Amino acid sequence: MSILNLTRKVIPAVTKSTAQNIANVKNMPEIRLSLMMRDGNKNIVQVGMNECKAVRILPDRINTIYTDGLASCNAVGVVCRGLDKNPIVILSHYTPLETARVKQAQALEKQLEVYERFIDKTVKPKVFYNVPGYKSEEGMLKPCVNNIFSKIGGVMKKFFGDKFEEQIVLYQNKGRAPYFSSANIYQFDTKNTRDMKITFVGEKEQFCTIG
Repeated sequence: MSILNLTRKVIPAVTKSTAQNIANVKNMPEIRLSLMMRDGNKNIVQVGMNECKAVRILPDRINTIYTDGLASCNAVGVVCRGLDKNPIVILSHYTPLETARVKQAQALEKQLEVYERFIDKTVKPKVFYNVPGYKSEEGMLKPCVNNIFSKIGGVMKKFFGDKFEEQIVLYQNKGRAPYFSSANIYQFDTKNTRDMKITFVGEKEQFCTIG
């Protein structure tokens, strides 16, 4: 089992103790993963800004892929089932600029061109958008004007027709606490790779089964 409980029940406040503040930073989900990679963990893949990576999730090998630093950025994750029954994940993290959204869609298309022959198209792939929202007068998060959905959707239709699922998860971009987590994390069970946990920006958790 490789699915870690990275989320915190309470986001800590800044204190007068430097040591405590450093400890609070180290306990943030993305920092914990970064430290694990620094210590030699080869099962974790990080996706930087304006970058798109694809991984094949295999038992006892790569089991985690994540972005960090989402502040107005769009993170798009596409999870497919491979012909070998193991997941294939494409994760991207791009700025909200129009040129970046175009590049994000182009990067996804290139990765799908590479991995298409490994994908089981009898199982609908899942597309997860982790994108910024704004607070309405009622205090509800609503999506900002964002054409990333149509751009990514167009690429998915090219490869899968209408046979894919989409989900939008909004995150708060303004007025965030000092230790607010900006990570978008995909974790898989090392023994049963069909079991997945996504930790979205703001430490919202979702468990899924692939295929």
